[in-house]
Amino acid sequence: MAASGSCWAALGEPAAALARVAGTTSVTAQTPAGARYTQLTRRLESGTEVREYADAAGTVFAVSWSGPFLPDLRALLGTHFAALEEHASGVGRASAVSIQRPEVAILSGGRMGAFQGRAWLPRQLPAGFDPRAVP
Repeated sequence: MAASGSCWAALGEPAAALARVAGTTSVTAQTPAGARYTQLTRRLESGTEVREYADAAGTVFAVSWSGPFLPDLRALLGTHFAALEEHASGVGRASAVSIQRPEVAILSGGRMGAFQGRAWLPRQLPAGFDPRAVP
């Protein structure tokens, strides 16, 4: 999996500080009206956008990415990267990944120059948050 500099919190960990970190060209934070979470968006030097969704306690319960290069999925998924590795070892190199487990869901796909994906912790989603609606 390609890397583009670690500058975010891993899934299930406290959200990264809103700061400009190496490899990041811009950072924004927003709380949608009526939402019980904050969205932190980072644009990487590679042109890829990484979004972290953190609950009121600051724990990242979902992440998404889109852009010309894959972000560092090991850093982004944290301990849940093992599920992606396990899946890959069973199916080889696949252009699309769909993992649905009680503890984590990971959807990823794309092609050279256009990657997208999202991952979430089903048991930690705040009320009203639909992970399938995440860009």
